[in-house]
Amino acid sequence: MNGKILVTDTLFIFDEHVKRMEDAGYEVVRVEKPDMNEDELSEAIKGKVGYILGGIEYVTDKVIENADVLKAIIFTGTGYVGHVPGWQKAKDKGIAVATTPFANVYEVAEWSLAATLAMQRDLFDLGPDGKTSFYTVDSLPDLNIGVFGFGHIGNKYADMISGIGAKSVSYWNRTDKNNQYTFKSKEDLFKESDIIFVAIGEEIENNTITKDLISLMKPNALLVSISRDGIINEEDLAEALKAGKIRAAFDKVSNHDLFKGLSNRIWYGSTVSEAYNSRSFLKKSSDMAVDSLLNLLSTGEDEYRVV
Repeated sequence: MNGKILVTDTLFIFDEHVKRMEDAGYEVVRVEKPDMNEDELSEAIKGKVGYILGGIEYVTDKVIENADVLKAIIFTGTGYVGHVPGWQKAKDKGIAVATTPFANVYEVAEWSLAATLAMQRDLFDLGPDGKTSFYTVDSLPDLNIGVFGFGHIGNKYADMISGIGAKSVSYWNRTDKNNQYTFKSKEDLFKESDIIFVAIGEEIENNTITKDLISLMKPNALLVSISRDGIINEEDLAEALKAGKIRAAFDKVSNHDLFKGLSNRIWYGSTVSEAYNSRSFLKKSSDMAVDSLLNLLSTGEDEYRVV
């Protein structure tokens, strides 16, 4: 036996993947709880040489300190920093970290488009749980779309929403510029867009979007985000929403209490991150995760290693 591998949650890693790891000589230990706390994960990580993070738990410094024989962590997604805040300590201990990059590009862009259309057409507020019985809206051919962060997901969303009739699509990005769409400064993007989609990567600093940019938005403009916690200042966002200045739909926020009492027309926020959750993504990501883990445990090298 080559050692034990910890796999969290039940969405990722199908029976075929478990068999692959067992055929390679490992014992697979599954924890079905998707949100273990720090103490629970610190205990579960002991004695494990490999760890596939399939839940929504957080790998803190304390967890890494308790990882006595761990060699590799695989995050089933692209942006690992939010769920592996202890990555620096892992690096210091010689523990490799790999991701399953871009496996979820289509799925996250699809969720973002769905959230955009649902909010723009007031589907939540016009439904049985809403407070409005009739409301006239602006549809895509009348709307300017701004994409804040033009990586793989931002680009896919731009293609999708452009393809179904958006009036225009512009974007801001720190590095590469795209010839198909119009580049704008941060300020102009927020001033001129009717819908702004935030798809900023992990490397962007916290509070990149605060009241300074939010205040530039058009009245009733829609802000859609799939970016990690901290990039958008949630207190500034909640203040603008409560004042009725803008609307928003987020895949994830850190403090749901800030948004309590807001109407369905103003705010939609997933209780937990859902944008990635499709069968096709789970299969792709699981395949990649097992490939990377076995590579790292056998050779210490893998093309998707990030730490």
